[in-house]
Amino acid sequence: MLAGLRKRSDGKLRNRFSVFLVCVVLSSLMWGSIKLTREYEAPVKYRIVPINIPPGRILTGMPDSVVTLTLFARGIDLYSGLIFNRKNVLTVDLTKIRLNRKGEVYTGYLKSSSIFKSVAAQLPAGARLVAIDTDTLHFIFNKSFRHKVPVHPELVLDFMPQYQLYDSLEVRPDSVIVSGLRSVVDTIHHVSTVRKSIKGLNSNYSVILELEKPQVVPPVTLSADSVTVTMHVEKFTEADIEVPVELYSGDKAVSYRTFPEKVRLTCRVSMRDYKRLDASLFTVAVDYAQALESRRNRVQVEVKRKPSFVRVIRTDPEKVEILILK
Repeated sequence: MLAGLRKRSDGKLRNRFSVFLVCVVLSSLMWGSIKLTREYEAPVKYRIVPINIPPGRILTGMPDSVVTLTLFARGIDLYSGLIFNRKNVLTVDLTKIRLNRKGEVYTGYLKSSSIFKSVAAQLPAGARLVAIDTDTLHFIFNKSFRHKVPVHPELVLDFMPQYQLYDSLEVRPDSVIVSGLRSVVDTIHHVSTVRKSIKGLNSNYSVILELEKPQVVPPVTLSADSVTVTMHVEKFTEADIEVPVELYSGDKAVSYRTFPEKVRLTCRVSMRDYKRLDASLFTVAVDYAQALESRRNRVQVEVKRKPSFVRVIRTDPEKVEILILK
């Protein structure tokens, strides 16, 4: 009997506690909604991003890079702006800024009153600008220098069997203008593209590659954001051609004979240039001075001249015997 009374008592306590919790939650929600719908003044920090930098100048200092704005808005707007909006950014137009020069340094300032309307227009809906914590925004500039540097494409190329580049990569533009602080610009000797791998090449191919902006402080600007790289791809084959061996003796007239009189050059040539291949386009020679020094009269053969569309893979034989006739 006592156990039954105890159970009924515990059940009543639980019910009363549940009702109490519900009342607390409802009261909190009502209190929070009232607070969030009321309007308040609150400070909010914003980062300044200058635009329209004066021509020929580079921004090197900005003491007032972060400002505190006093905003008047509903609690819910302030709460969402302070908690959820992590990118509080204001753009400030420097088109009308006046600069004062002191040596290589230029300084300028903008009164907060002159940018009040522009700042207010950038605020989220429902927020009203009351005040800006600083009276003046200060900016420091240096002269911007320009330097032309080549572009280096970062490509990893994989070709189908027998295919390869016909000539060098065509890069447009092949160079860019780097602008920035002189001490920084002078350290940049080239600009690279993003790295890209291209597989299975068997025909001409073009690709647009973004430029990697040099990681320097203060930052520099580039005259282009990307370049177009064109690859001329051709099918290649190997060809053998016999070329007579000559003696390189400068201006001295020398009678000689070589054994053998000709050597075989194995060349790599594109299919489209195959018919242009001719022995008259090559000069193969041995050096007279080396011939005199050689005890066995065997001298290394050198390819002195060849057409640009050919790559010589090997020479057979690599050495020849030479007889200097008295």
